Parts: sequence; structure tokens; C-alpha cells
Amino acid sequence: MAASRRSWSLSLMPPEIIQKIFYKTPAEALVRAKPTCKEWYALLTDETFINEHFNRSKEHFLRIFDTVQIMDPVTTTSSVSPVLDELRQHPYKITSVHPLLVHCDGLMLVGSYMWKCRDDGSRYANLALWNPVLRNIRWIEPSRSITTSDYHGIGYDKNNRNDGYNILRFASRPWETERYEGDEPKVEIYECKTSSWRTLDVELDMDVNIMPFCVAVMGNMYWIAFRDVEEEEIIRGFDFTDETFKDICLCPTSYVNSHLSCFNGDSLSFLKQDQTSRNIEVWVSSKLGGGDGDVSFSKYFSLSCPDLPALQVQANAARPVYCFVKPKSVIVWCVEVEGKGTDKAFTCCTLYEIDEGGVKSKRETERNYLRDYSSAFRCGYVYVPSMIPLP
Repeated sequence: MAASRRSWSLSLMPPEIIQKIFYKTPAEALVRAKPTCKEWYALLTDETFINEHFNRSKEHFLRIFDTVQIMDPVTTTSSVSPVLDELRQHPYKITSVHPLLVHCDGLMLVGSYMWKCRDDGSRYANLALWNPVLRNIRWIEPSRSITTSDYHGIGYDKNNRNDGYNILRFASRPWETERYEGDEPKVEIYECKTSSWRTLDVELDMDVNIMPFCVAVMGNMYWIAFRDVEEEEIIRGFDFTDETFKDICLCPTSYVNSHLSCFNGDSLSFLKQDQTSRNIEVWVSSKLGGGDGDVSFSKYFSLSCPDLPALQVQANAARPVYCFVKPKSVIVWCVEVEGKGTDKAFTCCTLYEIDEGGVKSKRETERNYLRDYSSAFRCGYVYVPSMIPLP
């Protein structure tokens, strides 16, 4: 009844005031508000409004385990919904333990590395675009079997934004595809607008090893990589506008126990924790999108003090995720193991606020005595909720 009164009161306000209120309203709440009246539905499905709302939205954390959880890292309030049946009941279930999860503009590219055939011999699609807020999904038929050496990205051509999103697939270990798969394409683009794959005439560098952890910034993809010949640790990018791979810049420090993310919507960030001392360094890059060679990192802040938490309990454990909400401060969501080696051991997800002065706050968000969260590929994902429809 109270909600009905609020909706009725809002409907009496001038449209420009309603629009300003909606810009500050979480996307999940706006989706529920769509059926309220024709005027609201028209506004909430308007492309200009949707894009502006997304541009004003803050980073959240997305976690997919038994449910889909979208959490505000500042307030720790979460919206929780069931995993879509189409994902949960897929022949090879697509869950948080699977590495093929890539985010761009509120859309998740999800997938499974395995094939399974239907009774008629046709294969199940094992690649999909998914909007967790709108709870809709679009299955994509890959041109070939996805293998563990395949990496993916999602982005768009900045010069032809109306063409929509494109999906990148490339062989992260091209020397293996040469040995085992003959002439199969090493780099492909899927155009959502035409629902078709095409091969790119791009030579992959044989001496570049790309790490499987990527981040999308302003329509392009970025990875931490290692160039064998020069023994350089670099940031490797794929530009969806000219459809080429590029060396963006050198990593600011060793990539071991390091994590790449976005900063301020137009730059990269690099969080490094020393495995022995647990000291933390946070670096941020200059703005992306300039000329080649114009990107460099500078130290944002560093932290050296006793009793810092291990943000990744071991090399093969769930990787942490982090975002920025205050200057010289970072919020990290990670998996911890408490009581290890005892009959009361449990795993938990913990939210830390860390700045130059140390750990400012610690909040446990999830605990389980039976499930080992540390076996997941990542604790979660940095995610900006959006109402952008699937292409």
C-alpha cells in the first residue's frame, strides 16, 4: 500500500523531476517500476535515458554462486535473484567457478568450454550474452568448439556505435592451435547486429603470453601479459574500432599476485599484494584512448603495516575484486578461510575498505561451513548494473 502511494505521488510530479529522481534510482528498482504506467515505461525504455542512467551508475560487485547477487560495496545492500534456469540447467552448468565471464556495459558474456549434443545430433550453444538486471539471455552459436586456450572479449566500434556489440575470440596459446588444429581461425569477431562470425586477418604474437583476467574500458579489452623475448610484463589491449591487438604500456610492477581493474571509467588500475609481507600497492593509469605509447601508470597509494589480510589465500584460490569509492581508498571483496585445519573451518566472503592508513573496515558478507568458496575462479566481478537491452 505504501509503495502504491509513493508511485501515485511521483506520477503527479513534473516529468523532468521524475527523470532526475530516476537517474539516482538503482537499475534493479527501475526494472520493477516499468509496469507502473505508460509514461514511466516509455521513459525507462528510452535509449537516451538508459545510456545516461548507466553513465551515472556506480560500480557494484556481482557474485554468482547459488544465486545472483549484486552488491553495493558502500552500503553492502544486495539484490539477490535466482540463477536463470537457462544457465543453471544448461548441460554444462555455467557458474562462478567457470572462467569464461566477461563484463561490458552491464552485459555479461558467459560460456562453457565443453560441447554436448542433443538427440538429433545438433550441439547446444555454450556461449551467451546475459543482462543480470533485466534477467534475459541470448545464446550465441560459436563457429567452433571453445577450448581452454580460447579467450574472449566484448566491446564496440567507437566510430559506429549504432552497430552494437561485438564479441572477440582468439587463441591465447597460438602455438597450440597451430600444432593441433591446422588452419582453424585464430582470431574471430562475432557481430551481434548480423548474428555472424568472421575471421580477422590478425597475426598473434607467438612470444606474448596473455593472462586470463581481463577488463573492459570504454568498449575495448585489456589483459595483463608477458612478452617472452624481452621478458617484459605488459598491458595488452584489443581495440574494437580498428580490430587490432596493441601493447598499451608496461605493467607498473610484477604481475605476480596482481589484479587489473578499471579506474574512474576511463583508466586502468593495478592492485599488487606481496605474497610474503602482504604489503599492498595500488597504481592507476593515465586516461585511455590517446595515441599509442601515451599510457603510463603512477602509484596511487601504498600500504605497509602489520596484520594486513591475504586478499588471495593461495595462488589457485578465488581472486579478489576491487573498486574505488573514495580518493586514495579501495574496497576489496575477497574469499577467506577461517579455522583452517580444524573441524570448525569455514570459508567466507569479506569486504575490506583499505586506504593509506590501513584497513578502515572489515565486513563479512557471506559464510559457509560446507562449501569451499576459495575453489571458485573469482570471488566476484566488478559490475555496473544497467538496463541496456541485449543486442
